[in-house]
Amino acid sequence: MKQLNWNQTQQFLDEAIGTGLVPGALAQVGIGDETLWQYIGGFAELGANPRPMQADTWFDLASLTKVMSTLPAILRLIERNRIRLDDPVSQFLSGFSERWNSVTIRHLLTHTGGLASHRDYHATLRGRESFLAAIEQEPWDSLPGTKVTYSDLGFILLGAIVESVSDMPLDKFVTEYIFHPLGIKDATYCPDPSIQLACAATEAVNQQAWVGTVHDENARAMGGVAGHAGLFATLGAVSRYTALWAGHDHSLLSSPVKSLATQLWTKGLGGYRGLGWVLAQDPYDVSGTLWPQTGAGHTGFTGTSIQFDGSTGLWAVLLTNRVHFGRDKNISPLRRQFHDMVASTVL
Repeated sequence: MKQLNWNQTQQFLDEAIGTGLVPGALAQVGIGDETLWQYIGGFAELGANPRPMQADTWFDLASLTKVMSTLPAILRLIERNRIRLDDPVSQFLSGFSERWNSVTIRHLLTHTGGLASHRDYHATLRGRESFLAAIEQEPWDSLPGTKVTYSDLGFILLGAIVESVSDMPLDKFVTEYIFHPLGIKDATYCPDPSIQLACAATEAVNQQAWVGTVHDENARAMGGVAGHAGLFATLGAVSRYTALWAGHDHSLLSSPVKSLATQLWTKGLGGYRGLGWVLAQDPYDVSGTLWPQTGAGHTGFTGTSIQFDGSTGLWAVLLTNRVHFGRDKNISPLRRQFHDMVASTVL
């Protein structure tokens, strides 16, 4: 068996913190159900009363919400024959006009629904219904099914579809049907005050950092629960979920549905996308050069990321609070180098 030496990876993350690229970080690497290495470094919050990062620090996962909450919820509904990939959006969302007959569940999951990437709805709107009404009126950014455009709006709709089909709020559905079956207790939307005190700080506005309140403005304006952002979790929870995709655990999602989600659906459309997942060579891919090309992953704006490969069973979770230093810190090179170090160490 290969002797694993994590010194280089440890030093690399230490340097990222020491040079001020990120305030702090947690990382975990494994193969299948086995954890091989864990890292804890830096600070969950800086300022007058700095808080060191802890193994059980909670993170605002940002867009990891898409693949850790909304995606598995949709896949569970597909497995239960409650929805199908090619069902139109208009079948599930009342008030959506006939033009939405051309947009399917598959389109939204692969970011080919024709919608813009983002809108600052939070500036004028509050609540789920007002957001859905605004998205219904959105002009096509491109014709549905013709182009990959990473879209928060599409995943807001997917979250609403989960609620419509299940007749449950999204946060309640994912807690009962995703997290409980996996034994995950430390993942939630809208963390209560006791959890907030253990959250890594995100962006500081007027010298006051967001702590335990979702950073994404649209998710915040929707009440904290949305299909595109809003989920908080610990390293243990994110690792448990990521290992599910890398290993042979089919207790939550069957092997066929996992294969369905990680295959390429967007050939020739300007991106490499599975269902929800970012695949190798996509513009948003941060897997690095050495990570297996059969892998998949996702990132979150706050500084979070997960990467896995079903063929080797390898997975890696990197959680940072990079936006605590502001929105301009680009950590894509950090993520790629981290994944390269992990792959070269393990494989």
